[in-house]
Amino acid sequence: MNMTRRQFIASLGSTGLFYAFHFTSKSGAQTQSVEEPFTAMVDPGCVVSDMDIDYTDWIAFGPGDKVSVFTGRAELGQGLKTVITAIVTQGLEITRSNLAVVMGDTDLCPDDGITSGSSSTRMVGWGFWLACEKITGDVIARASQYVGIPADDLEFRRGGVGRKGETGNLVNASELGNGKTLIMTINPRTMSAGKKYTDLKIPNVNAEEIITGRLKYVGDLKKPGMLYAGWLCTPYHRTVTKLKSVDAGAALALPGVKKVETVWGRVAVLGERYSDVIKGLDLVETTWSEPNRPKEMPLEEARANAGLLAVEEQKGDINAGLSASDFTYSENYTTHYTCHCQLETDMAVAQVENGGDKAAVWVSTQHSHKAKELIADALHIPPENVRSIGMPAGGAFGGKQANPVNREAAKLSSLVGAPVKLVYSRKDQFQLRAFFKAACIIEVTSGVSANGKILARKVDSYQDVGHGTKHTYDIPHVLVKAYRDPNWPLGLASSRGTSYVQTCFATESHIDMLAHKLGIDPLEFRRKNVEFPAYVNLIDSCADMIGYGKNELEADEGIGLAIVLHGGAQLGAIAAKVAVNRNTGKITVKRLCGAFDIGTVINLNTATVGLRGGMAWGIGYALSEEIELDGHSTKTEYFSQYRIARFSDMPPIDISFHDNHQPGSPPRGCGEMPVIPTIGAIANAVYNAVGVRFYSTPITPEKIKNALGSATREAI
Repeated sequence: MNMTRRQFIASLGSTGLFYAFHFTSKSGAQTQSVEEPFTAMVDPGCVVSDMDIDYTDWIAFGPGDKVSVFTGRAELGQGLKTVITAIVTQGLEITRSNLAVVMGDTDLCPDDGITSGSSSTRMVGWGFWLACEKITGDVIARASQYVGIPADDLEFRRGGVGRKGETGNLVNASELGNGKTLIMTINPRTMSAGKKYTDLKIPNVNAEEIITGRLKYVGDLKKPGMLYAGWLCTPYHRTVTKLKSVDAGAALALPGVKKVETVWGRVAVLGERYSDVIKGLDLVETTWSEPNRPKEMPLEEARANAGLLAVEEQKGDINAGLSASDFTYSENYTTHYTCHCQLETDMAVAQVENGGDKAAVWVSTQHSHKAKELIADALHIPPENVRSIGMPAGGAFGGKQANPVNREAAKLSSLVGAPVKLVYSRKDQFQLRAFFKAACIIEVTSGVSANGKILARKVDSYQDVGHGTKHTYDIPHVLVKAYRDPNWPLGLASSRGTSYVQTCFATESHIDMLAHKLGIDPLEFRRKNVEFPAYVNLIDSCADMIGYGKNELEADEGIGLAIVLHGGAQLGAIAAKVAVNRNTGKITVKRLCGAFDIGTVINLNTATVGLRGGMAWGIGYALSEEIELDGHSTKTEYFSQYRIARFSDMPPIDISFHDNHQPGSPPRGCGEMPVIPTIGAIANAVYNAVGVRFYSTPITPEKIKNALGSATREAI
């Protein structure tokens, strides 16, 4: 929605001082504030649909020392609201009770892009810190003019301005505004803060509401006259089959079922209660076209039909580098399909009014403004007639970036003329969405000198984009190519560490095998070849925490390590200690240790919890999670068939933070990073324990038993 400043101010009240920001990462971006004369402020438009030309966030000073922050980013359970609260309360010296954080409502919040990974802390969080620094200086200057006292004699405190050396404020910031707006462009990645940020270790600001149940999710909402809705799952993957016929007679005869609608080639049942919907779906009879596809989908199919997608990395001369090497070694690794598995499934509440010309949708999403665009397009109405209200999300992990549930709920509401709550079941998430992290083939060839320096590395990645190879190891000759089948029938998702996960599993397993073939300790081999010296500190920290080389390991115990560079600046190392039961094949992760170099830590508690959570996802990916397929159809239906890591699987986890790579730098983020090396660390620990390399994930008990039936242990 294009909202003028007057409309924005009217939503808050007629008084106050307002600041609008454009947070950018462009190196040539303007870093000075842009201000019209205070007495002649023009009325700029707040075009929230385009972050490249206008504002991305707001801070508003209101009456009674109240401060409001408006951001289009979403609270996904990752603690972003806590981060913003920690930064703004410290930056503006206000109490938490005087701060309101409004997120993801397109009628109030500008579009500052998608909430994903750690970009929100790096860009929005640190942007607010820099903005607060500029704001305090601006408010002092305005107060000086207002009270007639030199600015050097004044100081900003508690949301207002007072005379230095005296208590109490002479004027509050809200008194200085008269509805005027200061516009700033801020580059969080290049601008330096004058005031040092201090982690005051505030607790999760949503914790009490979550524990008491006062925090409302989409599932808690109910509108007068609302109907529940659910989709009928297709018998085959949605991309390879079409609906041929529908018989809804039995479903419509069921008390409580109000409508059966066919929309976009799918069947929805609507009822007074969700239980009515479930019963109705079981009674709908349909026929579908049979896909002309093989019943099996071997990974060779992925290689055979894939074309070059991109050259992800290229430097030096790969052929010359391999030729100059004293030792070359090639391996093939494969990964499996995994799902986002957020505990809150996709759901939305939609209310379409004015004969279908106006819509409001409540949805848990990573991008409210993108949801708004999708809704407007689905209903064929102007975007300004759509309001998307971002709700707290019960997890996302990449699965709620452009989730279709918002436009689907709006479409159903427009068809039935009533508010609709559309709910995806867990089976729907697995089979109807069918949006997975890709199963990949990753072929790795490395060349090494006699003294243990990696001279060349060639990576061919199929159904992946090859991320995660740059700037981890100092290799002069590199060629990384990504291949993909454009007609691949399964949805390929950005999920839990994007494609770094697949590549890191392969390359970090390969690093251990190179060390083994050369007879070099795998940690020492990494120390010798890492690109950044800061990695050595991380490796040593992990080794110390995990007890590497300190104590004799028990039989079939092993320790492994993996490192990662994520997002261009986030350095991490993870060590795993495992025990393998040769009789049952069960792998027990006994300890995980992570060392991370991520710049300024905004909130230690939030960062630590997030890192541990990411490592938990890594355990599941390495050992148990897997989508079961039947050709091009998904067989997995419930968590009983798809085993995410349980509390019983969780080992003690130690975390350490370091600041050696770019000392004193702004936060560089850590949201996705811990998932990525955990898989490789566990795989390397299993190899260290039983001497057998597993080239595919997940490493299941069945694979262990089959491999150990004929394999003999090799010393690492």
